[in-house]
Amino acid sequence: MRASIAAVVIASLLLTSCSRHRDDEERGSIAQAGAAGGEVRIQTTSGELDMALVGDSISAGLAPDALAKVRRETDTAQVSSSSIGGSIERMVKSTVQSAVSSRVAFPVSAVKDVRYRDGAIEFEWNERPTRLFEQTKVNGKPFLASFAPQDAERFVDAVRARIRPAQ
Repeated sequence: MRASIAAVVIASLLLTSCSRHRDDEERGSIAQAGAAGGEVRIQTTSGELDMALVGDSISAGLAPDALAKVRRETDTAQVSSSSIGGSIERMVKSTVQSAVSSRVAFPVSAVKDVRYRDGAIEFEWNERPTRLFEQTKVNGKPFLASFAPQDAERFVDAVRARIRPAQ
């Protein structure tokens, strides 16, 4: 799991063509959207990462349970030392919490098409290809091939509905 977390964090920090959203803010957006329709969040079969379609954005990040686990493990309140070592530990844990709470996000308008084929979600981009999703692995398996087929198909259908709204 640590490798997956590191991949998401490093990729999100290095990627300049996307925006980052705080996970709690996005979760609030999903809750507020409620029955507005079209909001979809799917988790990898391992439960570590998820991908969401909320409003006009597609995002990926740590799944809620994995995020909660990281938050527990990096809780700065558990640092009891007041020494310089304790200060450094609190700073590192705080930085990790902030980084893993961020989500990589892309506008739906950047997607030309999306499909589920051969066990994986495939994105076709309007302009410069966004390879982050394709380069991320979950337990050695490509991120976009890490979802249950029915979840992946539901996600693809929802994205396609946003790309091609009913006329």
